[in-house]
Amino acid sequence: MLNNLYVNILGFAISAVVIIYSGTKLSFYGDKIGDLTGMGKAWVGLILMASVTSLPELMTGISSVAIVKEPDLAAGDIFWNILYF
Repeated sequence: MLNNLYVNILGFAISAVVIIYSGTKLSFYGDKIGDLTGMGKAWVGLILMASVTSLPELMTGISSVAIVKEPDLAAGDIFWNILYF
């Protein structure tokens, strides 16, 4: 039981490091794209960053219908985002 706890903590720590690193790089390159294209940082943040951060919900919807065969999970994910954000 205790070994399982250590594995879970290690998995969480690795995931946190990957998310922090990826978010930092995403923000950095988003700024670069905004500067190079002349779109501005606000537009890049609105379009690109919002698209990238919505990918987990898209994958939840696709996998719940295609793999698990539970469309209610996709509907719950959609309605959660509409009601609470």
